[in-house]
Amino acid sequence: MKNEKTGHLYRLRALLYKDICDLRWNGQVLFNLITGAILISLFALLPHEEIPVSFVFAFVFGMLTLLMQGNLVVEEKEQRTIRRLKQAGFSLKEILLSKMMVTFTTTVLILILFFVLYGDHLLFHLQLCILVLPIIMMMLIAGTFLGIKTKNTIEVSLYGSPIMIFYFFLEGLLMNSSREAMPWLAIFPNYHIHYGIEQIYFNESFFSYLAVPLIWMAAVMIVFISWYKKQQFN
Repeated sequence: MKNEKTGHLYRLRALLYKDICDLRWNGQVLFNLITGAILISLFALLPHEEIPVSFVFAFVFGMLTLLMQGNLVVEEKEQRTIRRLKQAGFSLKEILLSKMMVTFTTTVLILILFFVLYGDHLLFHLQLCILVLPIIMMMLIAGTFLGIKTKNTIEVSLYGSPIMIFYFFLEGLLMNSSREAMPWLAIFPNYHIHYGIEQIYFNESFFSYLAVPLIWMAAVMIVFISWYKKQQFN
């Protein structure tokens, strides 16, 4: 049991090293990353009242987290390296987990850049990270699903676009309406992220706004795991 766990950690570490090295030559991911960093920097330097932080996060999680994860997964299929990795003893689960860790780390680094430029105190930033964690996990899972089901990076962008458009549509409604105007928005996690950030701004408890995003995250994880177990990957 111990040897199996040690072997799993060793393989995961090897995959992480490979994926990080591969990022240097991944033009699509680097383009999204650099574009995201530039736009995040511009957003952070604007007056804080101009653009809600939740809108900035929507941009990060859509353009970076979702598309980056999808592209990392599908490019292994495009380059036919998944089969070679399996022949070398790596499982598909380990391959996907490694890419999720790389995408998650990259997302966190971009958020740290935003926080540094945005200012405010450390506790404020930590609370924001806790609040948005369920959304990050959902986007990682959605990106993984896209990468598995699509054939190339073009399809990842094509099928990922409706998710991003719907996300921004909800953000637009939240930016231009009050809580009382559209109460039905409360069924979506975006609503709770948006108003949870307001609670943090006013130094009030935001934990009540974590419930719905956590429920969504749990539901997405259960559905994905159930679907994954039913698949027979070659």
